[in-house]
Formats: sequence, C-alpha cells, structure tokens
Amino acid sequence: MMDWVTDVSNMNGRTTPLKFRFLAAMNGLLGISANLNKWSSEDFGLATQMVIYYKGVRDTVQLGKLYHLLSPPEGELTANEFVSTDGKQVVLFAFLHSQQFLWPQPRIYLRGLDENALYRAKTIDNKLAKPDEHGRLARGAPETLSGSFLMHHGLTFNLTGDFDSTSVTLEKVE
Repeated sequence: MMDWVTDVSNMNGRTTPLKFRFLAAMNGLLGISANLNKWSSEDFGLATQMVIYYKGVRDTVQLGKLYHLLSPPEGELTANEFVSTDGKQVVLFAFLHSQQFLWPQPRIYLRGLDENALYRAKTIDNKLAKPDEHGRLARGAPETLSGSFLMHHGLTFNLTGDFDSTSVTLEKVE
C-alpha cells in the first residue's frame, strides 16, 4: 500500500503536523507528494529525520506481520505494530487524533513477540512511558523490556492534544 505525505487541506481551520503525516505514511510504502516549495527549513530537517527512520524500519513495515492494536472506532488512539519476518525488530506507531479533558491514553499491548526474549526500545522522541519496579508506567524511555511484559503489561505513551504521534522500535537482544 502506498501512503503519502501530502499538504494539509486546512478546510476546517485545523492543521495536521508534518510529523503526524510522516508517521501515518510510514505504515506503508512512504511517499512524499507535498509542495516542497512551501516547506520551511525546519520541515526539511524533520523530513530528513523521518526518511532516515523509515529506511531503518522499512523492511519490517513492508514485509513483516501487521497487528492493528487499536483502531479509530475504538477511541481516539490508533496503534499499529509490525514484527519483522525473523522476529528481531518490532515497530510500533501510535496516533492520538484528539484528547478530551487530558484523559490518559490506554495501554497498548503488543502481540507476536517472544515472551522469553528481551527487547531494547528506541524512540523517535521522548513520549514512551517507563515501567517502574512495580510494573507501573512512569515518564522516561526504558532500556530493555521482556516480550512477556510488552504483551501482558503493555506500553503507554505521553501523547497529548490533537494530532500527536510517536513511534518506537524494539530490537530483540541476542
């Protein structure tokens, strides 16, 4: 499936951040179909970071197993997980359409992992909540998490406002 980063029509007065549009387009074959003449230097900087990130996860997204973890009809948070064919890389995308009353987002329970393996988390930003010694999730990025924890306790992200998004890559520790 081709997914494109496009210009925002802005017909309702709201804009969708470029990061959100890039991460959404990364859930398939990433393409860019925007008017680059209107991009700022910050937009090009973000685009460079996003394309580099996508190149690191492209095989997993295009060839791996897709899990739709949370979908729009279920709430404001959408989450898709891709697991590489060899199970060594996991890519999770999370999208918050809008937030009401600063309600916290639900945990995202991953699937298709090796319960006995450890996974090293790498985020594109600092929006992943970290589990404490009691299994509760607090702010900060974790270093490694077990497949069992990821599937049974899940992850939460510090997403707020409208059109917030993030992605985390989990690499299986050998």
